[in-house]
Amino acid sequence: MVALSHVILHLGLCSSVAKLKPEATVAIHVHATDKRDQVAVDRNFRVERGDDEQRVVEFDIPWGIYRLEASVPKFNCNAADYFSFINEHDRSITLTLADGPAPPTMPMLLDGTAPQSFLYVKPTFVLFDKNVVACDKPLPDPLPSHIVVENDSDAYYAWLYNDVPLPPGTVPLLALRLKTPTHQYHYVRIPIPVQTQWGGWPSSIQFEVSEDMVDELASSPVDTLLCPKLWKTSAG
Repeated sequence: MVALSHVILHLGLCSSVAKLKPEATVAIHVHATDKRDQVAVDRNFRVERGDDEQRVVEFDIPWGIYRLEASVPKFNCNAADYFSFINEHDRSITLTLADGPAPPTMPMLLDGTAPQSFLYVKPTFVLFDKNVVACDKPLPDPLPSHIVVENDSDAYYAWLYNDVPLPPGTVPLLALRLKTPTHQYHYVRIPIPVQTQWGGWPSSIQFEVSEDMVDELASSPVDTLLCPKLWKTSAG
């Protein structure tokens, strides 16, 4: 039997649906396909408009990476993006419906299991220019980037979008940034090449975080590029 992830999908409403009366019924279509264009989810949901700016639908999906699309066909409201699902990990995700066609996206995806304590250090990802940084040395300001991170109680998920241009000659280096109790930052190098131009299916990185890693960083130098050698990373 294939292990399934339970998905709670929060859908931000497009303006056409947001104008409806709270008691109005809205038909939402959810469609998910994998890299081979095989359909994993193809379902219709009927929900009340309600008083909130989001509607929630739930479904199950096999673990893997999918292009997930949501639409309200009657009002031509659409949303789409790529999502990764970890084996035996449920997750809550968010999409915002927009009037008209969904804008195209092509992110690099990151995910990994993580302990509850990971949430307390406010994890996010940043980019530096590899040409001007070195392990165990002070860091300049991060490069401009468009990176989104979602944290669950037992895992994290991130999207690196390539819609922010980098200065010519830049070689991007990816780092995990963690906030300290004194409002400073630890930076951990992620030793995976970062793509700035790509097409087709998005690439993905899995970077696992353990309780020991979080504890070890607590006594590490701040505002310095940390380059631990034993952290498990894989790419696909």
